[in-house]
Amino acid sequence: MIETLNKKIELIDKLIYFFAILFLATLNNSIFLNQFGYFVPLLLLLLKFYLTKQNPFSKTKLEPVFILFIIAEIVSTIFSINRPDAIHNMSKRFLLIPTLYVFSTVAYNFERAKKFVLIYLGAALLTMSVYIGFSYNYYVQGFYHLFESGPGVFQYPITSSELMSFSLIILFAFLINEKLSLTKRSGVALAFLINLAALLATYKRTGWMAAAAGMLFVILLGKKWKLLIPLLVFFVILALIEKNVSKVVIYELSSNIIEVSKEINTKGRAYNVLPNSSSLYISDFENGLNKHVNASATKVYDTGTPVVSFKHWKDNFYLAYLVDTRFILLQKDSTDQFTEVNETITSGFTEDWYVANNYVYVVDKDSGLTIIKDPLNLKSVFRITGEVLKDYKKVYADSLHLVLFSKTQTLTIYNLINGLPTDLAIQKIMSEGSNLVFYKNNRIIISSQNGLELYKISGNKLELLETNSTINGAFLACVNSRSLFITTTRGNVFEFSEDIQNLKTTNSFNLGFTPRSTAATENQFVVSYIKRNRILSSFDPYAPSNFSRLALWRAGLLIWKDYPFFGVGDIDLAVLYRQYKRPFDKEIQGHLHNNYFHILATLGLFGFIAVMILLIKMFFLHINNYKLTAHIPFASSFTLGASGCFIAFVIAGLTEWNFGDHEIITMVWFTLALSIAFAKNSKSISS
Repeated sequence: MIETLNKKIELIDKLIYFFAILFLATLNNSIFLNQFGYFVPLLLLLLKFYLTKQNPFSKTKLEPVFILFIIAEIVSTIFSINRPDAIHNMSKRFLLIPTLYVFSTVAYNFERAKKFVLIYLGAALLTMSVYIGFSYNYYVQGFYHLFESGPGVFQYPITSSELMSFSLIILFAFLINEKLSLTKRSGVALAFLINLAALLATYKRTGWMAAAAGMLFVILLGKKWKLLIPLLVFFVILALIEKNVSKVVIYELSSNIIEVSKEINTKGRAYNVLPNSSSLYISDFENGLNKHVNASATKVYDTGTPVVSFKHWKDNFYLAYLVDTRFILLQKDSTDQFTEVNETITSGFTEDWYVANNYVYVVDKDSGLTIIKDPLNLKSVFRITGEVLKDYKKVYADSLHLVLFSKTQTLTIYNLINGLPTDLAIQKIMSEGSNLVFYKNNRIIISSQNGLELYKISGNKLELLETNSTINGAFLACVNSRSLFITTTRGNVFEFSEDIQNLKTTNSFNLGFTPRSTAATENQFVVSYIKRNRILSSFDPYAPSNFSRLALWRAGLLIWKDYPFFGVGDIDLAVLYRQYKRPFDKEIQGHLHNNYFHILATLGLFGFIAVMILLIKMFFLHINNYKLTAHIPFASSFTLGASGCFIAFVIAGLTEWNFGDHEIITMVWFTLALSIAFAKNSKSISS
């Protein structure tokens, strides 16, 4: 009987170890497999408890604050405005807390804990090496400048950046704290540089700032004062190495040799250009709308709010689209001065807009299509709403068709009569990675993984006419009476015949950069270019992500004001945010991109206090673990790094809801679990 039980326990221990390795190997790359690596050991430990009648888990000193947090979640759920959603999210929070107990138990001695650290770091470095490979291709394609983000290989880039910050801080702690041979120190330094390269490749400021804060704390806690100066110098260089650039470049089209005739540096951000025969209008973002004639620049209208794009509507009416998603109707007088006549706003988050048939076609990613029909009556609109036009990002129109393209690569074509949609002609899901580049006179140009594709609309069918496999990454197009110009993310410009009968190029040249916008007149090709310092943009109130976060935080405070004590429950806030946001706050999120505002809104003051006490207790537990292991090689470096990781998590929570992010909070519990395991075994290690 005892022998049989021992065999069962031995098998259970082997399975626990196997799935623990799976957990470690997938922390940075697969949430699906990682859950197996956590939940199976948890269930097996409970089974072992049942069979042996011996509790395998030990206390962590966090039990009282866990109870307080659980009470706060339960009370908030009782008073929630959406109880089913609150129960669902509450259960997710509770189910992940035992990660702390599982891995502080499974790492039952120094050697096991050390092995876990090495496996985790090795798997993380392998994952990041793969990420760097994808990032290189992403860079070559020019996507960094286009999307202001790294690739999403295993998770969203912002989640990847935070996960990478954990391993970077731990490696940094080993680099400065551990007494290593030259060979081993070189290996750790190489691992650190690979991790740093991957983190930078995410192009996400949240992970960058979290890593910086964590490493700074490691220096302070480890009392490595001399390293403050080089660390400070590194981040100053990182902040200054990237200059802010905003310019408009004009190319002459008078001959086969296309050359730069003029370059204009702007004071703001040249988001868009509108050239005509005698002048050039620049949507210079925070610097307003400017007109350039020869070498002189004149501000023709100060929009107050940054202007993103500017287009001619009809007669002497023009539309300016602002960063707060408003459209300003401007009327031009005989002296080329503009007067604001009216303004309007669509109901959703505007992705694209196009002027044709004397109408303005606006596509919102969350609320469909709006057609503004008359500048003298902006309330005269035609709308198509609902799921049929959700997540669309591009729109083109002519007298025959309205052509739309979604983020899920769905091409949708409506027949038009008098400029208005009558019936759905074609709806087709294009290949993965496709993008609508241009449409005119029944001809559609799509950029796909196969290259540039030319389609013809034939009734209710879409006919592929030709593929040019040599042109990849096309994303901008503009046209004059003779030519169509298509620009790729690599800055290559290809000229085609305006009638688009085929994809044979008549000319091509390279810009040397990825443009923000392009436009063409009969004699000129005009491009705008913007490059912003990524670190300093964190403090830019006009940066779209910063603008959206400020709006979310404002709404969060208003929600808390109405539900001060227990909040609205641990729920998705998207529906509620729509009620509290301002009309021009268009980006709808289910969370508030900040741990502290989000907890105030969802759990109220009671829950906020409970979570703050939990975080404070966790902080001091990390510090105590480091003190207990300060004299022990390897263990001290990990507990020092884990303390820095916790600081990184807290700092990242200023701009992200990482307390509610499955991957991030799992990493928080895991690093604390191993820190506890090392501290728990500190006496036996010393002896």
